[in-house]
Amino acid sequence: MHRVFLYLSKMANASSSALRAKKIPDNLYELCLTNLVNYLQKSKCGRNVLDGLPDTVRMDVYYKMLQEKRLCILGAELSKLDVFERLMRFAGSQLKLLQCFQAVIEHGSRLSAELAASYLAKTECGCNSRLDLIHLGLRLGGFLNEAGWYADAQRVLLRCRELCQEMPQTTYYKRLTLECCHRLLNTQSAYCCFPAAAETYALALQLLGIPDDVTADLPDGPLAVADTCDKALQTDEEEYIDSDCPGFGADSSWGWSALCTRVCKELSALFFVRCDYSAAYVWALRALRMLTPHTPHKITIEVLRACGKACVVKRRFGAAGLLVRQAVALARAAFGVNHPRYAAALLDLGFYLLNIDSIVHSVAVYEEALCTLRRVFGRSSLHVATAQEDLAYALYVLEYSSGRFYKARDHAERAIRIIENLVPPDHLLLASAKRVKALILEEIALDTPAGQDMTAPTLLEESEALHKAALALSMMAFGEKNVQTAKHYGNLGRLYQSMQKFQDAETMHLKAIAIKEELLGPEDYEVGLSIGHLASLYNYHMNMHCAAEKLYLRSISISLKLFGERYSGLEYDYRGLVHVFTQLKRHDRANHYNRLLQHWQELREQSKAEQQPALGDEQILPLSELHAKFFAPND
Repeated sequence: MHRVFLYLSKMANASSSALRAKKIPDNLYELCLTNLVNYLQKSKCGRNVLDGLPDTVRMDVYYKMLQEKRLCILGAELSKLDVFERLMRFAGSQLKLLQCFQAVIEHGSRLSAELAASYLAKTECGCNSRLDLIHLGLRLGGFLNEAGWYADAQRVLLRCRELCQEMPQTTYYKRLTLECCHRLLNTQSAYCCFPAAAETYALALQLLGIPDDVTADLPDGPLAVADTCDKALQTDEEEYIDSDCPGFGADSSWGWSALCTRVCKELSALFFVRCDYSAAYVWALRALRMLTPHTPHKITIEVLRACGKACVVKRRFGAAGLLVRQAVALARAAFGVNHPRYAAALLDLGFYLLNIDSIVHSVAVYEEALCTLRRVFGRSSLHVATAQEDLAYALYVLEYSSGRFYKARDHAERAIRIIENLVPPDHLLLASAKRVKALILEEIALDTPAGQDMTAPTLLEESEALHKAALALSMMAFGEKNVQTAKHYGNLGRLYQSMQKFQDAETMHLKAIAIKEELLGPEDYEVGLSIGHLASLYNYHMNMHCAAEKLYLRSISISLKLFGERYSGLEYDYRGLVHVFTQLKRHDRANHYNRLLQHWQELREQSKAEQQPALGDEQILPLSELHAKFFAPND
């Protein structure tokens, strides 16, 4: 066995190019790893020999444990905080470490909670320097966040923030506190911890020198924040560099410029999940402007993604496509197609494609993202659940006309099961997945022929329970005046229409329209969607054809303005107007909208022949060219 250790050490000391030049057979190295794993499995006293191996070999040993399904011994090794810290420091281990970490948890370990508890205990024992503990907390909290274990990540990062604030408040430690706030914002946004995120947000603004009430009750609040932020971001870089503390130079990923860019990106993400899309958009633009050719790829990709999503909800589709495709191309080039950062960029591309009505391509992109995430995280991760929920909704939209909803239903139910196993029963993350399943069940019930399946009423009742649960979670998190709450009202309105509860349906639709108009303005896509649903209720069920006509025309006007003549939703409005004018005996108008419907069908056939750029064909633009295109006045 000594020869095995000696051989492995020699392999680690040789560069990868040297290994290729010598043509050392891979199977010999793999055989040594297997023998070492077998030896460690049998001899507990021999495990300390791993301490003498270089990081690259040690990670390969652990990965071999994963491949050989030796998950008990792997879990025992990874649960040692000093071992885990060493692996986190090794830049080449991240993807393998994520896979090993998740596999151990799926095997039944509480590795995430154990590591968090070990860190908290270590901060209390007084045996380590505060600075070392802070850096360890930032690394561990960041890793747990990237792995999707947000609750444990938050525990670590909150303690890390306390340690920062207990130190003398020099510029250097304020900067460390801001770094901690950045990572906390990422965790708290993803896990929907909005009260805690509000505290972190206020502290981040304080550290940046921005008043925490700058957005209060001001219609142009986000713009005011951005202008004030500019002054804070123009602080002399040298003021924030401590020569005694490496890793914080101007060109590092923790440099002041990069740190401020990441904070702006996280503020955008926070406002996005809170459905304050105007603020999300402004903070994302601020981060985008701050990118330089020297910004690390990871940060650039995150900023492009955040800004691309904000552009989608602001209906700047040309700009959104430019940014999300650039993010996908950069993630592929920097991390490869098997990395979760590439999958995350794909999810944003799928979101963009879904919103521009390119449904088939959206489904394909979501499917690839899900496959990538499953390869890394297995089948019991919040990251995987999010991808399954996104894919379920895209499949629901794709199969809306065909009625083949069972694949969509399967993905929605898998997403709910994963989330229910990982979060408390009243967690907001369940709301969206339940909403998607409810929509699917409603359509399955409606597509079931009368008398063929006695479960149809049950499906509608189950859909109602899911919609009400999602609404309750949204009300708890956001209150009534929120876009997500309005969407849940609208979904209940459609369901009550299907259940022939027409007065209840009207009440829900009117609530949805009122909230959306107040928050988004009268010409927003979401407003048009709810108006179309109310028009359908008036047209087909309440014999209010004149009122339905006005609503359909308004919905069509919004759709044409935002999406053009090929938009899929126009079909329902055109068909609705044909029915309206047929009922009103105005056959000339009915024929007019029949012709428009036929023209729309021709355009849709043309759209099917048009191809979206294939994955892998995206070109990485120089940042100066990307900025020039994005900030072009006519976009």
